[in-house]
Parts: sequence; structure tokens; C-alpha cells
Amino acid sequence: MPVDKTDLTDQRPRRNAPRGMLTENDLKILWVARTLTNIDFQYGEEILNLDHSTIDAEQKRHIGTQLLLKYRERREPYQRLLESLQA
Repeated sequence: MPVDKTDLTDQRPRRNAPRGMLTENDLKILWVARTLTNIDFQYGEEILNLDHSTIDAEQKRHIGTQLLLKYRERREPYQRLLESLQA
């Protein structure tokens, strides 16, 4: 069977990978999704630690608000990137 030389010289990434293969875009999506999961997990741990702490309720609310702002700030660029990769 003859080899099509255009397949060998075309170095552009394929949009449609062969069945069962991940594209470069798929790998990027997986990496970003894993990063978001790690951020979510870390935030969850921080909130649990705060809930179990012995500081008064007013301080807990203030710290909780600050943790939420930090969480959203860290997560936002990855969320935007994920949305752009999925488009």
C-alpha cells in the first residue's frame, strides 16, 4: 500500500484524533480540570479547618469571606481557560 507523503509532512495538530486517542486540546482540558479540582479541594480543606477552629463566630465569618474571595480569584483564570478550550 503506497504511503501518502502529505500525511508525513503535515505537522499541524489534528482536530479529530483517531478513535481512542486524545487530542492536544483534550489534554489541555484535562490538565485545567485537574487544576480546578485541586483548587476546590484545597478550599474545602481550608473551610473545614476554619469550621473546626475555636475562634469566635465573627472572626470565622470574616476569614470565611476572605477565603471565598481568594478561592474565586485563584479559580477564575482557569475557569475562563477551560471555557475557551471547550468552545
